[in-house]
Amino acid sequence: MNQLPVAVIAENSPQRALFVSPDAQLEAVLEELLADRTRKSVFLIDEQERLAGVVNLKELLIWGWLHLGLLNVPFKLSERKLRRLARAHVAADLQIPSSQGMTISVEQSVEDALDTLLLSSQDAVAVVDENGRVVNDLHIDDLLTYAMQEAKGASYA
Repeated sequence: MNQLPVAVIAENSPQRALFVSPDAQLEAVLEELLADRTRKSVFLIDEQERLAGVVNLKELLIWGWLHLGLLNVPFKLSERKLRRLARAHVAADLQIPSSQGMTISVEQSVEDALDTLLLSSQDAVAVVDENGRVVNDLHIDDLLTYAMQEAKGASYA
């Protein structure tokens, strides 16, 4: 894959992450996420617009099921996970550990972004500017779209 800067793809990709404060109430986060079906991830953003973490989306959705009183979900939850979800009230409670580092600079290459996504086992990574502020999100399907267009000889725009 060539060394095209991530900025080119980030500028042409829709923002699909929901950006919220770490202290946002989970009910409000879930309502906002479900109100816009284009949202594919939830990023925690601090006062300086820097990534504070990534919410475990699966846990947020399970939290919603539990919050609605649908305790007999069609999958088993470990006691530890059930306790974690029962105690969760704000977005930071469902943060993926060490996820504040799940970023890629606009100046880094598409190849670097793919490496970052594959190593993180996540579908999205925050794209940050030279000051560390989140400017967009980059999803694995954005990279696949780019790669397919490159393979066909079309430019990405």
